[in-house]
Amino acid sequence: MRAPGCRRAPHAALSATCLAIAIGCAGVAPRAAGGNAGSAQPAGGSGGGSTGGSGGRQARGSGGAPDAGGSTADAGPPIPPLTDLPADPIIDTGAPPDSPTLFSTPGRNSGAPCILSPETGTLMPRNWLRPRFSYTPAADENLFEITLAVTGFAHQLVIYTPARAYTLDPALWASLRTSVNDQPVGVTVRALTLSGSGTVQNPPSAAATADFTVAPVDAPGKIVYWAIPNGSSDGILRGFGIGEEGVEDVLVASQLLAPTITASQNDGCIGCHAATPDGLSVGFQLGPHNNSGPDSYYDSVADISGATVGQMPSWATPAQLAALRGLRGIPAFSRSHWTDGDHVVLVMDGKNQGQLLWLNLDTDGAQGTLARAGDSAGATEPSFSHDGTQIVYASATSLVDGRLANGPADLYTVPYGARAGGAAGKLPGASDPAYTEYYPAFSPDDAYVAFTRFAGNGNSYSNNQAEVFVVSSVGGQALRFGANDPPACQTGARSPGVTNDWPKWSPEQTAASNGTTYYWVTFSSTRDGRPQLYVAPMTVKAGVVEVGYPALYLWNQPASDDNHTPSWDDYQIPSINIG
Repeated sequence: MRAPGCRRAPHAALSATCLAIAIGCAGVAPRAAGGNAGSAQPAGGSGGGSTGGSGGRQARGSGGAPDAGGSTADAGPPIPPLTDLPADPIIDTGAPPDSPTLFSTPGRNSGAPCILSPETGTLMPRNWLRPRFSYTPAADENLFEITLAVTGFAHQLVIYTPARAYTLDPALWASLRTSVNDQPVGVTVRALTLSGSGTVQNPPSAAATADFTVAPVDAPGKIVYWAIPNGSSDGILRGFGIGEEGVEDVLVASQLLAPTITASQNDGCIGCHAATPDGLSVGFQLGPHNNSGPDSYYDSVADISGATVGQMPSWATPAQLAALRGLRGIPAFSRSHWTDGDHVVLVMDGKNQGQLLWLNLDTDGAQGTLARAGDSAGATEPSFSHDGTQIVYASATSLVDGRLANGPADLYTVPYGARAGGAAGKLPGASDPAYTEYYPAFSPDDAYVAFTRFAGNGNSYSNNQAEVFVVSSVGGQALRFGANDPPACQTGARSPGVTNDWPKWSPEQTAASNGTTYYWVTFSSTRDGRPQLYVAPMTVKAGVVEVGYPALYLWNQPASDDNHTPSWDDYQIPSINIG
């Protein structure tokens, strides 16, 4: 009998195997009907048409002002500085023309809406998506007043809309994000109830308040993630650049060609994935291919760029691909070991015994086991430091399909040692016996490790108690990201309890002239029911690490899809431009 594999049961009752892929590993299947590789999948929004950003590799540092699409690499004419907000109110479609008058009537001291986005203290990169103001009314209110204020500006911008979400005009956002950096933009939302005849039934509510700050730097790179499109039982790899208002198909199983995979093995289930350091290919798990249920996933690598999508990369050999397909685990690469003769990938042995292996993909027969003296448990889910000297991994005894199955698990580090390994040791702050710690990821400068943890020793995937933490890569106090928490006023969603996991860093940190270094982490969360992608900021100034910022929701992703296991790197995929 065929194992469930990536096939999706109804959302509330995913099969155990599919959940393992959905939360712990990604999966991909043939392209959904109507989808084309490289096609944009726009995600609508009120308040102006959709516009795509260029989204490619961003300039580092505080740099010049990016264009409206978010890129500094090929910016057009400079955007005039914004010195004030528009004095005239915006009357959105469906709002009555006399909305300003309606909101000028005496109001209430109660009934403030719940602002879902942005939350107070939100920090967004300069090339972020246009702000989408979303909120829920306290009762039956159906008309909303949004006010934006900037200290030093003569006017406030007032917007009237009947919708529960409003997306800022693209031209205004282009000016605002390049002119107002490193200072809060105030947001207030009020609501009232109109009758069918247009009279006020419930007067203006008290104001809910929030604010957001635009960082003086961009967030670089592109995110590639696993999605199960709404109405489909299969998944695909999709991706986008920061600031792009849509997503595109990146790799589907029907594109995979021999010797990357054989026809008999291709059943449409690509799993956990990672970019090769050049961004032109992706390493991934594939399976189940032999109808045997668990422990039938194996590794492969394929191009994702240009005319060779789905094919074996030019630097790989058929013999090494065959060797790779006999191994397991989330592939790990380092940019310091990505040259001719040294295309190394870290994986796990093919029998789930937890041996940490290295495999040189462009030298036939070159592979070996990394010693981990001092750790008798198995090694899984490795992260390879960018300087190529260290590995951080989850140490555990319960392994399945090349990943952690159940706790307990702790994070360990071991030197790469020129393919020899060495003495392994617990990572202080990420090896607490009271918690299960897994999914480690080195920051782009190797100074920090982000990871997932939950209390106790339960199942590691789809664990609703999971949360995202960060610790120094040499050990220290683990810090909990504030982005784990849904908005405080949002009912029925609290963390732990909403499955925050799979953190991955942007490919570079960025130092600004204000003395702050900015980092960005993406992760998946089920706080709104379906798994969706979010971004968590982290800043370091004068040695102080701040991770208390609220989450940034990536509203360009289709909200009706299940979106999991993001990978953030310099993926060389097409830019998305819409409208």
